[in-house]
Amino acid sequence: MLRLHLVLLLSFTVLQTSLFAQSDPTGTSAVTTTYAITNATVITKPGSEMKGATVVVKNGLIIGVGTNVSIPDDAEVIDASGLYVYPAFIDGMSNTGAKRPDNLPRPQNLFTPDPPNDYAGITPENSVLSQIDIKSSSITNMRKVGFAISHSVPYGRMLPGSGSLIVLNEATHMDEIVMAKDVALYAQWVGAPGAYPGNILGIMAKWRNLYRNAENHKNHTELYAQNPAGLPRPVNDRVSLAFHPVIGKSKPVMFDVSSMLDVRRAMRLQNDLGFNLMLSGVKQAWDLVDELKASGTPIFLSLDLPDEPKDSKSDDKSDEVKSLEARRMEFYKTHVGQAAALQAAGVKFGFSARGASASKIKKNVMTLIENGLSADDALAALTTNPASMLGIDQVTGSVESGKMANLMVSTAPYFTKDSQIKMMFVDGTKHVYDVKEKKAKKDDSATEEEAPAAAGGDALVGTWIYELVTPGEPQGGKMIIKKEDGKYTGVLTSNDGTPDNDMNNINFRDGELTFDFDIDAGGQSVTVVVEGSISGTEFDAQASVSVGGQSFELGFTATKDGK
Repeated sequence: MLRLHLVLLLSFTVLQTSLFAQSDPTGTSAVTTTYAITNATVITKPGSEMKGATVVVKNGLIIGVGTNVSIPDDAEVIDASGLYVYPAFIDGMSNTGAKRPDNLPRPQNLFTPDPPNDYAGITPENSVLSQIDIKSSSITNMRKVGFAISHSVPYGRMLPGSGSLIVLNEATHMDEIVMAKDVALYAQWVGAPGAYPGNILGIMAKWRNLYRNAENHKNHTELYAQNPAGLPRPVNDRVSLAFHPVIGKSKPVMFDVSSMLDVRRAMRLQNDLGFNLMLSGVKQAWDLVDELKASGTPIFLSLDLPDEPKDSKSDDKSDEVKSLEARRMEFYKTHVGQAAALQAAGVKFGFSARGASASKIKKNVMTLIENGLSADDALAALTTNPASMLGIDQVTGSVESGKMANLMVSTAPYFTKDSQIKMMFVDGTKHVYDVKEKKAKKDDSATEEEAPAAAGGDALVGTWIYELVTPGEPQGGKMIIKKEDGKYTGVLTSNDGTPDNDMNNINFRDGELTFDFDIDAGGQSVTVVVEGSISGTEFDAQASVSVGGQSFELGFTATKDGK
């Protein structure tokens, strides 16, 4: 039934597209692009709230916000009684939408002191747009957790290229999602394997060499443009040309830094060379508060947080073990408390989603709030702060007339445990999500601590009863997962006895489970990607599938069979 129902769903999509095409050659236009979200609590920006308000969206823009707003005749009216409207979130740095290229093979007869630029990872002339896959599930996954814009950066080594701002919408062509191309030169402390620059000292020395060469090249190029007589023609050096806007300070360098030492190294390079610096992916900055405040360097904290350490249950712990556990907890508390410390010191920051599972982002932000960050400051770090730091605050980041219609509609105040995202408006395009009713836990259900024991020490292994929430009747069956030699395998069965589906690419870490499976849709293989969280014996997830140029998101839930 699972296979049959999905095939029917996809067939319906094709039919629906052909019906649209009678009046629209692209087959993708909505009935209207004008919406009126009424009777809502609207958080226009951090600390500013309107009750019983209306937000009017037309042609991708917000054209009215307030309690006495005219509603256009052609608007689709959405009654948002009991719902909350927020500005959609902005991701300061990630690889959203980007596809990791294959690693370059080691060149034959490699001269390790001076390897080719592409092998050394020195490709500042590249753009992330060459790696973007508009059908990437990461775009869908980020949108469904509240993000409308992502500063996506390319994969690579030392200097992978420039990042771009992309709008997290479904698209048929790259041009539809590019908001701003090549906004920052992306840099990392990642060296070339077995060649120069292969370590931190080598990367810093190479950086200075590249920058000084680019300064000379820029001066030569400008002199030649003013009066070429008597001057040799400038070499078309792609690496140096890529540094020209950095030297001219029209493009910043975004350094991906994690530790405090990495942050200091990036700040030292900036101080020596003079470029505009942005810091992203920052995990440890608590000892740099004064330096960051004095420099005014834009900073994006990583949303990839460590797990809270668990003390051993032994009653007979040595003083050494107790001391180690105390130090681990102290480090954890310092880490999750640094956002509040930076805010208290007046250091403005945004968030970077790189390395963080989309399904854990809200949980991690809530952890920061539980450790001292206010909800208003958390919202600012997701909206107005990144908009300002990325130079797009005139067009997005708040719910105001004239700005992009990037809105998130929540069932409750977002920074509460049970809130769910019901709708997203991205550049005026509406996306609707299933809202799941929270199930009351049974008295005899297994707790999170008991679940692993019930599965022989592994919370995932066993038989799960799943339900795929699709239009019409929900589809169900069993999800059977085993683990052999440290590797998970699994199969999805269906209640009507249709052929089983193998579960591929199973990844289970820190309570987050992702996998995919393939179905045959009329001779075309279609991949369904499932991503979600396991809490005790409950799996709450989303299934994403793309077909015919369109993406669909279906609810997927499962309960572990205790038999």
